Amino acid sequence: MEKFSTLFATLYLIPAQAILGLLIIFMMIGFTWLHHAQALHGNLPKFRPLPALDTLRAALRRGAETGRAIHLSPGAGSIGQPPAMAQTMAGILAAARVIEETALKGTPVLVTSGDAVAHLALKGALRQAYQHAGQAQDYAPASVRLLALEAPTAYAMGLMTTYSPQRFEASQIIGPLGPEFILAGEEAAQYSIPQLVGTTSVSALPLLFLVSPSVLIGEEIFATEAYLTASSTPQARLLTQDALRLTLSLLVVGGLLFQSLVALQPMLPFTLPFLVP
Repeated sequence: MEKFSTLFATLYLIPAQAILGLLIIFMMIGFTWLHHAQALHGNLPKFRPLPALDTLRAALRRGAETGRAIHLSPGAGSIGQPPAMAQTMAGILAAARVIEETALKGTPVLVTSGDAVAHLALKGALRQAYQHAGQAQDYAPASVRLLALEAPTAYAMGLMTTYSPQRFEASQIIGPLGPEFILAGEEAAQYSIPQLVGTTSVSALPLLFLVSPSVLIGEEIFATEAYLTASSTPQARLLTQDALRLTLSLLVVGGLLFQSLVALQPMLPFTLPFLVP
């Protein structure tokens, strides 16, 4: 009995933020396990369509025949910067899925980035994709280029010079884009290069629509990976993200209702037992 008393006393001293963090971690593990098993058995809900991806799918069908490369990029964001890290990772994962398909179809690709870590990750994804496709001899390290180093404007200008010497079948840029993207986006539009672009930046989104009708808005960039592959892992990851968002939303609403009841308790003509100290 004394051990249980000591345990409860210890739990009482743990900050509420730490307990909430642990609960979120356990929820993530539970949801990931559940949805991964669900994806393996093919018991997946029907995803809503993302028409913006039609531009990329059409380019993938044409690329093997025309021999034109598809440009892929996670933007100029850095993995080491927390505000841009999630978007950069979403861009890298989306690019990796496209690379897997191009390696199987023999479609050439050109991958650019503006961060050293992202550059190495993309180079590894390209090498691995060609190895899995049994085309390791076709892997070309020069197909992955570092145009700038954590300098968005310099990256956009470098991308402009990349568009001019060759005709791309399409360009996919998903990541932490800023207003400077209009430089590269307008250059691609002048060369009639179909563009799939996406970001969560409110300042950049209006500019994206000026250069391309295929725009991924906000959280759609985090779902793109699951739409570009039949693999169970990305689809389970997407379902887990949705479940966590729903759970956290319910917790926020529940907390607001509880606080409202606590504030209104003196004005109520009856007493709620769970509010009595």
